[in-house]
Amino acid sequence: MSALLVIGVIIAVVGPLAWSFVAVGKRISAEEKKAGRDLTNEINPFTGGK
Repeated sequence: MSALLVIGVIIAVVGPLAWSFVAVGKRISAEEKKAGRDLTNEINPFTGGK
């Protein structure tokens, strides 16, 4: 019973974490496709510039 609980907790933690990484990756890919170039060094969220 406790092994099943541990597996459930792991799924409950890892699932949303993986989902968020996939969502961010898809968003970045869409933005780069829209801009037509690689935006890796373009936007700094802390300073707002290059």
